[in-house]
Amino acid sequence: MAATYVVTGKNPSGEPIVSVTISGIDQETQVVQDIDVVNAVRAFLAGTAGVNSVVAQRYEQVITVI
Repeated sequence: MAATYVVTGKNPSGEPIVSVTISGIDQETQVVQDIDVVNAVRAFLAGTAGVNSVVAQRYEQVITVI
C-alpha cells in the first residue's frame, strides 16, 4: 500500500503556514524507511522561523474488491 504524508508547520496561533506533501518515495531497493524521510521534513520545518509546531499525517488509499 502506498501512503501519502502531509507535514504541516503551524504558527504560534495554531494556523497552518507551510505544508509539504510527500506522495511517493521511489527506491530501487529500500534504502531508507518512509518515516525517516517524514521525520527529516518535520525536523526541517521545526527549525524554520515562524513555525511553532509541526504535525505529520499519513493517508492511505484502501481498495476493496467485491
